[in-house]
Amino acid sequence: MSNNSPDNSSIHDILSDCADRAAGEGILLSEALDRIGPHAFCFAAILLAVPFIQPVPLGPLTMICGATFVALGWQMARGRNSPALPKSAGGLRIHGYFWVGVVGFTKRILSFCQRFTRVRLSHWVEGKRGRRLVGGLILVGGALLAMPMANLPLNNFFPALMIFFAALAWIERDGLMVILSLAWGGLTILYFAAVGAALWFFGAKAVDWMMPAATAAFSGK
Repeated sequence: MSNNSPDNSSIHDILSDCADRAAGEGILLSEALDRIGPHAFCFAAILLAVPFIQPVPLGPLTMICGATFVALGWQMARGRNSPALPKSAGGLRIHGYFWVGVVGFTKRILSFCQRFTRVRLSHWVEGKRGRRLVGGLILVGGALLAMPMANLPLNNFFPALMIFFAALAWIERDGLMVILSLAWGGLTILYFAAVGAALWFFGAKAVDWMMPAATAAFSGK
């Protein structure tokens, strides 16, 4: 069992309680994290990353969660024992069928991940160095998630996987998950670069096509 995180049964108990509360009156994200205490950084990162592990962008929720990931990653890297979230994120109410589904899926995905994760390459996820590394990956993933790219599929998918595997690495003390997180981060940067290059190329083509017409219009010809 990892010394970095609560035991797996307590994680599942907390998720079950969150699902029950979400189906009823709801529970504030800040309240849920208070229950977890010093292990809340990566737990919150996984819970908030799960809705983005699908191809459709989530609009304003992307900016809120992106800022939250940056705050979580920065505080974890700086050695804080428990997270202090922005008001917009801490006041986020986990309520309704959407969040019931998110919490339920989080439980299932953690159970699935425990089939192939184990303690290995633990020097990557131990002590202050491990906290800084994992916190830094969550921070960078949050910044990439919040980038105002074109509203295209997979904009959120790749950064969310970067965040998810970084948090999973800390919870399971599995350094291989750090490598996967870095890989997803690299793929995110390549994807954004390709999107940016495509937008620049087609934008330049559009300008070249419009310039003669605009020149003719302004010259009165």
